[in-house]
Amino acid sequence: MPKLNTFKVKIETGSTGIGEPVRFAINSHTLPFENTKGGTGAGEVFEGEYDINSFAHSLTLVGPDEGEWHIDKITVDLHCESTEPYSINYGAVVLTPTNQVNIWQDPPIPAFNV
Repeated sequence: MPKLNTFKVKIETGSTGIGEPVRFAINSHTLPFENTKGGTGAGEVFEGEYDINSFAHSLTLVGPDEGEWHIDKITVDLHCESTEPYSINYGAVVLTPTNQVNIWQDPPIPAFNV
């Protein structure tokens, strides 16, 4: 498991947004994003990042405190120690106060032609 240095997220909200800070959980610790721009209202795009500098046993996007958040697309850029940066794209999901979406994926395995 590589050490996660930083990650950035871009979230495209669908028909139902939220009016509260976007949070994530790393290893069961919930935190708000830093260096944010955009919004989370219906049809808006939110971008945020965080300098973790820790091993990510789990990394999830947390649902709102109330209501539903309809997300059309999530893009996560991950920068791990000793690997090339990589991006993961996720499709539509609905987040509620009782669920989260996993946004962690191990770095791609190096491949080469033989």
